[in-house]
Amino acid sequence: MIQRLLLGGCAILVASMVSLPVRAQQAPQPTRPAPTTPQNQTVTPAETRQFANAVKQVLALSRQSEAQAVAAIRSEGLTEQRFDEIFRSERNPQQKPTKPVEASEKQRYDRALAKLVQLSKENDAKFESAVKKEGLEVPRFNQIFQIVRSNPQLRQQVQQLIQQN
Repeated sequence: MIQRLLLGGCAILVASMVSLPVRAQQAPQPTRPAPTTPQNQTVTPAETRQFANAVKQVLALSRQSEAQAVAAIRSEGLTEQRFDEIFRSERNPQQKPTKPVEASEKQRYDRALAKLVQLSKENDAKFESAVKKEGLEVPRFNQIFQIVRSNPQLRQQVQQLIQQN
């Protein structure tokens, strides 16, 4: 679960939407409000290109984020699996880790988690910048994302644009 903390819900869903080989996300993700139904269902050809280009950038940033997250966890002497196990047990006390968490391991876990939270903040800013660089505001990007998810024809068009170049 290391990557969910670092990626917005968009990157995860976009990765599955475009069927690109992106590893399963493995980090805790903050709860996000449910997306609302898009009011403007029209997406211009220019917006479609901007959206596809922004998605390419977000996916590239996501891959970098994943490597950073793994490095942050390993720098504290934990494996991704052990970090995930401790994380899950902290969120759900009924889900006990395979072995008890020692005090020193808990400290390493806490430091790794703090690093992941910081990476998440930094990456959120990078994702926003990538979207704006392509000429879209984040609310419009999210709106287009919802439209693309619900429109198979537009989704196919976006997939083709992403796979070009």
